[in-house]
Amino acid sequence: MAAGLLLCLAWYYTILAGFYVLYCPLLYIIFLNHNWYRKVADVLFALWELYPVALFQCCYNTQLHHYGDYVNPDEKTIIIMNHRTRVDWNYVWIALYHASHDPARVETCICKETTSNREKNDILDVVAGGRSKIKFVLKDELKVVPGMGWIMQLNFFLYVKRNWQEDQLNLTQFVDYYKRLKYDYRIILFPEGTDLSDENKRRSEKYATVNNLPRYTYVLHPRTTGWAALCSQLRATGLASVYDVAVAYDAPVQTEGDLLRGRIPKHVHFYFKRYPIEQLPREEDDLRKWLNQRWSDKEISLRKFHEEGVFVDPATRKFPIERLPRSMNAALMAFTFWTIVDVIFLYALFNSVLFQFWVLYHSLLFVFVTRYFGGFQNIQYQLLLNRLKFQ
Repeated sequence: MAAGLLLCLAWYYTILAGFYVLYCPLLYIIFLNHNWYRKVADVLFALWELYPVALFQCCYNTQLHHYGDYVNPDEKTIIIMNHRTRVDWNYVWIALYHASHDPARVETCICKETTSNREKNDILDVVAGGRSKIKFVLKDELKVVPGMGWIMQLNFFLYVKRNWQEDQLNLTQFVDYYKRLKYDYRIILFPEGTDLSDENKRRSEKYATVNNLPRYTYVLHPRTTGWAALCSQLRATGLASVYDVAVAYDAPVQTEGDLLRGRIPKHVHFYFKRYPIEQLPREEDDLRKWLNQRWSDKEISLRKFHEEGVFVDPATRKFPIERLPRSMNAALMAFTFWTIVDVIFLYALFNSVLFQFWVLYHSLLFVFVTRYFGGFQNIQYQLLLNRLKFQ
């Protein structure tokens, strides 16, 4: 249990430290230059994504096994995956760290980037590891979590409430915001909407019985309405691909409580399969059918994995190869950076009355904005509209 407690404390403490030391000062840049604010906010998050990579893999010896396709960080894409546990998203960062490394390209220092590369990716893009930044589709209640939820607001994630009328407005605002900024991203969606707990599995089986659908063991039936709308709207803004991802664990950590108690998986397996956008149907009804077929295939592949230890592509009946992991150098450098931020936060918190006021003020500010404005993502959108209106 001590190991799990230390892991969770380090993880959450670093989020709080990063929020108060780095994100709060950044907040005011939005009034000077919205584009720079957006880029710097996403670079900070991209750097933080490397922290759990080093924390889990170097400190707790988690082995990440990546199969299938390379994930191009320079294209706008949707990543859809089964939601095996409530803490899957902790491992998504680890998986993408390895999967988005091109084995044909030798890792180089930022200072050695060629002029042609710099023309394509400015220094902030290079630091972030790609032009397309990661965005999650999240339950709306997560935005109120101190530190973590507030950072996700500033990074303009897409929140859903399970009410399609409200979710449709949030989706339209999300797509329009990044379209107006001419800004690409990789959005991660769990179409099942919840994890594969025993209770959720029973609900999915009941739904399958009522609707005359197959009963699944390793996945839940996906929710297709939001997926179809998201894919259709993003297609009009340059969506390049969709990655279908299957995740499996040697010992699943079902809840945050399990992680806190030290039940940390040693082997995590991710299978990525890329579909160019040209291969996806255009009509929303057909997109729903396409997603249901992917989940049927995923059930077959996961059953094969749990019974025989290998994934399978149901279309070709071939086994995807396991790819070599990426060097941990970048993750370790980021871990060092965030450790320094942790020390600065702790020192300032205990030795500066001004910083204590800074922490209190911004905590109250975010509680107020979250409650009365629905989150800083809504304020960012209005500020962008006002800026464009007067240009």
